Amino acid sequence: MALKNPPQSLLKESLLRPPVSRQKSPDPARSDEVAGPPPLPVKWPPKSIADLHIPENFMANLLLKHAFYQEVFTLPDMTSRLKLSSTIILQLLDNLRRDKYVDIRGSGSLDGAATAISQNYRFALTEAGKRWTAQLLEFDSYVGPTPVILDEYWRQVEGQSIRNFRVNLARLKQGFSGLVIPETLFDQLGPAMVSGKPMFIYGPAGNGKTAVSLRLGTLMDDPIMVPYALYVEGNVIRVFDAVTHRPLAADSEVHFQTDPRWVQCQRPTVLVGGEMTLEMLDLAFNPVLKYYEAPLQLKANNGLFIVDDFGRQRIAPQELLNRWIIPMENRRDFLCLHTGHKFAIPFDQLLIFSTNLAPESLVDPAFLRRLRHKIRLDHIDREQFRAIFRLVCEHYQVEYDDQIVDYLLERYYDPEARPIDACHPRDLIEQIIDISRFREVAPQLTEENIDRAGKTYFVD
Repeated sequence: MALKNPPQSLLKESLLRPPVSRQKSPDPARSDEVAGPPPLPVKWPPKSIADLHIPENFMANLLLKHAFYQEVFTLPDMTSRLKLSSTIILQLLDNLRRDKYVDIRGSGSLDGAATAISQNYRFALTEAGKRWTAQLLEFDSYVGPTPVILDEYWRQVEGQSIRNFRVNLARLKQGFSGLVIPETLFDQLGPAMVSGKPMFIYGPAGNGKTAVSLRLGTLMDDPIMVPYALYVEGNVIRVFDAVTHRPLAADSEVHFQTDPRWVQCQRPTVLVGGEMTLEMLDLAFNPVLKYYEAPLQLKANNGLFIVDDFGRQRIAPQELLNRWIIPMENRRDFLCLHTGHKFAIPFDQLLIFSTNLAPESLVDPAFLRRLRHKIRLDHIDREQFRAIFRLVCEHYQVEYDDQIVDYLLERYYDPEARPIDACHPRDLIEQIIDISRFREVAPQLTEENIDRAGKTYFVD
C-alpha cells in the first residue's frame, strides 16, 4: 500500500432550570400525560475498511498521526482513539507493517490480563514511519476520531429531523415550570415547535424572550447522533463541540452496538447575539492545524438555533436574512472548502429570531411571511409581577412581603405610568442583595431597601 499525496421572564433564567425528567412512555389513552424521550438510537459500527467509504490511505495516515505522539501503543489504544473496531485497526496495522512504517516492539499487558494475543502487542513507528508522519502533519494536523462521510451524515440528520420532534400541552407546561407566562403563549409556542419552521419572537426588552427561547431548547431532550467529524474531499470538518453538544449516558448494551464515531447527544441549542458575523456561518479553516471547524448552523443541526438581539449584529439584518432565504426554504445550505469545492449540508434546525426592535424596521413583508410564527412578548401586568416577585424571593431566600411590593408599585411605577417588565423583580432583588452584602446585613424586602435599589436602578 503506497501512502502518497497527503491532502492539502419571563425572568431571564434567574430561576434554576427544572431538571429534565426521564419518564416512561405515556399511556396513549391519556392525552394529557407527559411524553418522555424515545430510546437512544442504535447505529451499527462499520465492520471493515470498505464500510467506512473513506480512502484507505487517509485512514492509514490518520493512524500514523495518532501513533506519532506515542512512544508505543497497543491495539486497544488505537481502537479508543480512532473509534473503530480492532478488526479494522489490525487491517491498517498489517499494511503499515508491510510498508515498514510500523513495527511490533514486543508484548505487554492489557490491564493485567490480555484477552487476545493481538491486543497484547505493543506497536511503535519505525524511523521511516516517523519521517513520513512528520511530513503528513505539515499538511494536515487532524488527530481525532475517524470522520464519517457526508452522505452518511445526510441520512442521519434526515432520520432524526427536528420535524420529528413532538410536544404536547402537558409537556410544554412542564418545561416552563418556574417561569410566569400567560396561558395563551402555550397555544402559540406549541404549534411553532412541532412545525420546525422559523420563529420570530419580539417585544420590549426584559420580558423573557431569551428565557423562553432557551426553555424551548430544554424541552428537546430526545436523543440524536452527532459525528465527531466529517470527511469531505480529503478534508476533515470537526463537528462535535463539547460546549454545544450535550452527550447522553448511553445504556451499555446499546452503546456496545452503536458506531463510536457518533456521539449520542440531546438536541443542541446554539445561541448567538450581537457578536454574530457572516463568517461564523462559513467553514473556519485553521491554517496551522489544516482542518476545518464546522460553522454554527452545522453544529445546530437537529436542534435549536437562536439569533438573540436580532438587528444588533455587526451585519445588517437584511444581509443575514438573505444568507438564509434558500436554506430556510430548501432545508439545505452550501459550504465551500478553501480549494473551491462547494458542497451541500443539511439545514435542519428550529430557527428563532429574538428582538426588542420593531419587526418592520428589520425585515420586509416578504421575509416576514417566511417567518411563519410571529410571537410577541409584551410588558407584564401587576399580578404577573407579584407572581414573579414571589418566585425570585423564594429563589434568593429573601422573605416576600406583599405590602412592600405594593409600595414599590405605588412609588416607582404608578406616578410615571412606568411599564412593568418581567426582569424587574430579579434585578431589584439582586440590587438589594448587593446593598446588604456591602452593609453586612441579611437581605430584607423593606421600603428602605426598595428605595436604595430604586434610586440606582430606575432612570427618571
